[in-house]
Amino acid sequence: MGIRSALKKELMNLDALGLMTADDVRVYLNTHLKRAQDKLTLISRFNTHHSQVQVGLPSTEKGLVFEKHRLFKDVLYPKSSVQKWVAKTQ
Repeated sequence: MGIRSALKKELMNLDALGLMTADDVRVYLNTHLKRAQDKLTLISRFNTHHSQVQVGLPSTEKGLVFEKHRLFKDVLYPKSSVQKWVAKTQ
């Protein structure tokens, strides 16, 4: 993570709010899944979902909740939602 990303994350206070950026979700998937095939599949599905959400299209991932930061307009994911989504897809 670069210094700008780290500062932005600090300003948004994401850890205290229980929110994750797209990069955080990818790191979470990479560390919490055992098999390489599962990692690749879920990260690919997440990337597709995230791209659709960023441009305002409806997502195919119904269980993955997101919100937009009011000031920075970043797409953020509640950690509990990501954990439920991962558990449901396995």
